Order: sequence, then structure tokens, then C-alpha cells
Amino acid sequence: MKKLVKLLVASLVCMSLVACGSKTTDEGTTTDEGTTTTGGTLVVYQNKSEVTDPLQRFADKWGEENGVTVEVKTCTGTCDYGAGMKSDMAAGETPDIFIIEGDTGYELYKNIMEPLDDQSWVADTDYAYEKDGHVYGMPVAVEGYGLAYNKDILDAVGVDPTTLTTLSAYKDAFEKIDAKKDELGLTAVVALPTADGMYWIMGNHDFAAYLSSGLDYYDTTVIDMTLKGEVDADRLATYADWVELLYQYTDEKMLISSTNDDQMYQFGAGKYAFMHQGTWAEQPVAEAGGEFAMGFAPYAPLGDVETNGLFAGAPSWYCVNKDSANLDVAKKFLVDLAGEEGQKMYVEEINLISAFKTCKTKPTTPLAGALSDWIEAGGTAYSFTNQYKTPDGFNMNQLGPIYNQFASGSIDKQQFIDLFTAAIATLGK
Repeated sequence: MKKLVKLLVASLVCMSLVACGSKTTDEGTTTDEGTTTTGGTLVVYQNKSEVTDPLQRFADKWGEENGVTVEVKTCTGTCDYGAGMKSDMAAGETPDIFIIEGDTGYELYKNIMEPLDDQSWVADTDYAYEKDGHVYGMPVAVEGYGLAYNKDILDAVGVDPTTLTTLSAYKDAFEKIDAKKDELGLTAVVALPTADGMYWIMGNHDFAAYLSSGLDYYDTTVIDMTLKGEVDADRLATYADWVELLYQYTDEKMLISSTNDDQMYQFGAGKYAFMHQGTWAEQPVAEAGGEFAMGFAPYAPLGDVETNGLFAGAPSWYCVNKDSANLDVAKKFLVDLAGEEGQKMYVEEINLISAFKTCKTKPTTPLAGALSDWIEAGGTAYSFTNQYKTPDGFNMNQLGPIYNQFASGSIDKQQFIDLFTAAIATLGK
């Protein structure tokens, strides 16, 4: 596995990308890009609950300074972002700025996306969304996900998370923790919900383990096969063993009927040793009292093949509606969001890792801090976006229920493999 050098290390830091200067005239505010803002309402549609309040506060201040009302709309959790976008577009209310999470989003909205090649922030990031030679998206942040762990619990049973690089190593560790769960006050070893409406953890993030684990960051071998309707049978078999192991060490209530909020709260309350989540879980965990040291263990879904990486990268991008009546305003908003105040908000208030090179401030919270330290040390990263190359709705609507059926016991492991294979086969038709 190759280590990311230029791609990831440059984004660990986040101090001051100096925002483009502007001057106010009677006609409006003219930016260094040559655009002019006017009054009105700018709508930003995004998909992260933890971003909503800090971004709205930034937007309110920015709006006052620029004579614009900025509305931050959020769709997250059980809300279907794609359905919301389609509804707004059909109603003639397409937002001025919206989110995509990779190629699937691009394919859905490419006809309304404004090229952003000439924007000042482009040269300051390695994470811009590019397609066919043009930049269409500004990275929201750098994030990572996998199995977050409670270091106090692992220390209590003598488990070193850096050694968890194979399925057998995880199995041994889970057995040790499970044997002492009553003594440690644990409900179970792994916090992992798969209930209806909670499909994104397995359907997107764990599916990424099948598509990208053990491969170079830009290796698309498995996703290319998948899009042709083909599976790697050996890889899928060991991956099914991994899913089975996670399910085995999650209690039935968490697995079948709990929500993502329940998951993060219970982990923060010290009731689980591991949590299948990402850096964005910092705030809910802290609110539940989770003041213990945390980190991410390597992801190991390939049986006895050692894997020592995490999923890290830009999870989503801000895009601009080319037909917006506020086109110039939307571009200026993103320029300033990529600037000093915007990035300070993302790092210090939301605890994200900045996607911009000139940022020097690192997050101080446990999960984001651990991820940035791991990247800075040259840790291996797996693709953050291969799973978003599938057709719209496939991961959640086709794969999600299969993960859920396996979790509930209504199908066994071989049936999981068969249904997984059949679902992927539909992509080749």
C-alpha cells in the first residue's frame, strides 16, 4: 500500500488562507474575482447536522457585511438529501450552493454546476472536485472514519489498537473485551446500528471496505468491477467474515433498532469499546460525557491479509448552481468560507480538519486530532469516494436492506454473499 504524501499531508493544517479582498460601492461589493454582490437571499443546502449552527452563525455575520440574507438548509440523518434536491429543483427552488459527495452527485447535477476553475481557493487545496478538466466543487473539509475506540477500555484489557490489522487480531481483541464487559460496564463491544433509515454506515462506509481496503488511494480496480456487475468472490467472502464479526459483537438492540444518535451517545457514555463512525461524531460523543482518549483502529476486512489504513479524504464538496440569480454572491461566499474566518470556524467550532494548505491550526479534539496526527505521520489512506461512484440510491436502497437482513438474522452469511452478488450484478445490465 502506498502512503499519501502530497494529497493528505498538506491538508493537516488550517490557519489563514487570506480571503480575497473586496471593496464596497454604490452598486454592490466587488471582489478580486471581478464579481459583484447584490442584496437578496442566498440558500446553502448541506448535509451535516454538526455544521448547521456554526455555518449559520458565519453566514449571518457574512450576510450583514455583504448586504445578503444567507439561509443554511440542512438535510441529515433520516432525511434524504438527494430527494430534497430533486424536490427543490422540480419546484424551481434549486439552492444557490449545494453539496455533492462524489461522482454520483456530479452525474445528478452536472447540468446545473458552475465551473469554478478561476476561483482563488483552487490553488490552495489538493481536494477540489475535478471532472473532465474543470473544477466544480470546493472541499468542505478532510474527514476520516472507521472503528473509533475508547482507549481507556482497550488499555484495561491490554489491547494495542495498532496491532489490529487482521480479522483474527480483531477477533482476539473482541473476545478479550467481551469477556470483561460486565466488569467494564459495557453493553457490548461495538456500537453499530443497521436499522431501517440507518443504512448509510454499512451501505456507504462499510461498503467502502470491500471496495477500497488494502488498495492504493486512487486504485479503482474493485469499483470498476462492481460497476460492470462483477464481484471479486474471494474478497467478498473475507469481507462477509468481517461484517459477521462486527455483528457478532454488537448487542441486538443497538444493531436492529437504535439510531446513529443512540450509537454516538452510548459510546460517549462509555458503554462500548468501539464505534463504527467518523470524525464528525466528536460533538455528540462529547455531549454524552466522552472525555476519554480516542483514536481510530486500522480497518481489517480482508481476512489474514494485513491492512493498516483508514478511510480519509474530502467527503463532500460545495458546488454552485450556474443558473442562480445570486451567482456572484455564491462564489464570493465560498471564497470567504475558504478564508481565515471560515476555516477557523470549521476547525475550532466543528472540529474538522481543513482541506486548505495554508491552514496551520490543527483540531484539538480526540478523533480529528488523532486522524491528523496519523496522516502527518504518513499513515496509509484508502479511497474516501469509491463508494460514491455507484448509481444514485444503490448503496442505501439496494445494499442497505441486505446488511440489515444479515444483522437481524433473517439471512445467513452465504445468503448475504449471494444477495450482495445479485445486487451488484444489476449494475452491469
